[in-house]
Amino acid sequence: MSGSAGAAPLIASFPAAGAGSTSLAWLTPIAAARGAEHLPLATPSSTAEFHSGRWLDAVVDAVGGAAGRTGADSVVLVGHSMGGLAALLAARALRADFPVGVLGINPPCPDAEGRIPTMSGSDDAEIARVLGGDGFPPELLDDEELLAEVADGVRADAGVADELAVRVAGMGDVGPLCVLATRGDAFIGVRHCLRWRERSPGGLDLIEADGSHMLTGTPGHILERAVDSVVASVRRDVAWRS
Repeated sequence: MSGSAGAAPLIASFPAAGAGSTSLAWLTPIAAARGAEHLPLATPSSTAEFHSGRWLDAVVDAVGGAAGRTGADSVVLVGHSMGGLAALLAARALRADFPVGVLGINPPCPDAEGRIPTMSGSDDAEIARVLGGDGFPPELLDDEELLAEVADGVRADAGVADELAVRVAGMGDVGPLCVLATRGDAFIGVRHCLRWRERSPGGLDLIEADGSHMLTGTPGHILERAVDSVVASVRRDVAWRS
């Protein structure tokens, strides 16, 4: 698909596991300031939905519909944590129709066997430690019944992330990728994000910043810089295709 190099891309996003569609709400004003639209998307709700193909079909339909409505001739996919894996899989499906750029925020990089840092096998206490370190209210984690409920949900989401990671590992070259890695993320970590260089021989743009896994403490101008980096690369792609 060819188009104008000056057209605003569609900016679509996939949240971190369990974060809901509001975790990347900061993208809405960033997109608007660039004349673009922000389209929040969902990660697969279950392994069954993922393996059936329904999730990816819905993503392709949603992006295609939004691009047609807004006139966007390119797409920027932003994925946070597990959402970064979802963005990479969606990008592969969308590249037949659009120039696509991907921004991963603290995305877990799978090894050759598709393993990632995951909480699918963690007990309640370990999950509480990770959540507590990322600012989850301690009074909620101290409630054993509530913690058990939260932990069950985290393990279910992590199981889906494990399946996404296996599929991403099978992709080989994931294409050009921008990764925003926060130094305070004790779960994924900057060193782990550096492994994306092995998966992105086409080029990895790594941006390090302060902040936690859930971006608490990450300066807004860093988030804007990361988005602008991907928008610029996609516009170059559009110009080349034209």
